[in-house]
Amino acid sequence: MKKKEEVSQTQQIRKQVQTMKKGTIFFSDAFSYENKAVIRVVLSRLIAEGLIERLGAGIYLHPKHSKVLQKNVTPSIEEIARAVAEKEKSRLAPSGSYALYKIGLSTQVPTVAVFLTDGSPRKLVLKDGRTVVFKRTMARNLSFASKSMQLLVASLKEIGEANLTAEHMPKIRKIFEAIPEHEYKADRNLAPEWMQKLFMRIKKQKVPGI
Repeated sequence: MKKKEEVSQTQQIRKQVQTMKKGTIFFSDAFSYENKAVIRVVLSRLIAEGLIERLGAGIYLHPKHSKVLQKNVTPSIEEIARAVAEKEKSRLAPSGSYALYKIGLSTQVPTVAVFLTDGSPRKLVLKDGRTVVFKRTMARNLSFASKSMQLLVASLKEIGEANLTAEHMPKIRKIFEAIPEHEYKADRNLAPEWMQKLFMRIKKQKVPGI
């Protein structure tokens, strides 16, 4: 890279980053240069300067500093996943153990977060050790009107009908009863048959346990 060209491109990319809102997640292909090696060199320089942070392969952050925490704020695993989905204009839905954690049926924060998508399947390992997995799925699983119903159905799938116990029921009942009736009616047919029966039993107050 010639010196003048190097300085010019560094300045242009720095300026582009500085116009971003702090806390913005962005990707290396956000910059209009055909030479990817040039972009990598410039981004490495901006990381060294502390202007940006590298979250994972090709994913960067214009950091936001917290006065309370006295450090830069780390984006959640879901914020990163949604930035990827927004980039490729795909839909996203939490799944597996991450759905259980998000809805409150588990207190364990998963280091591997699985999301269903109609975009490209992939596995993204972040610099801090967290992992995001995108699993391609059918449109049905992404068609919920209610995010709460979507999370509840995903969580129950993770638990499995055979593993559902009386200990699960108070939390499941509380989550289900908080879902507005119109949202439940809009999405109930997207749930498997065994879940629909479970929801009906809850509605009829016939489930002291299982």
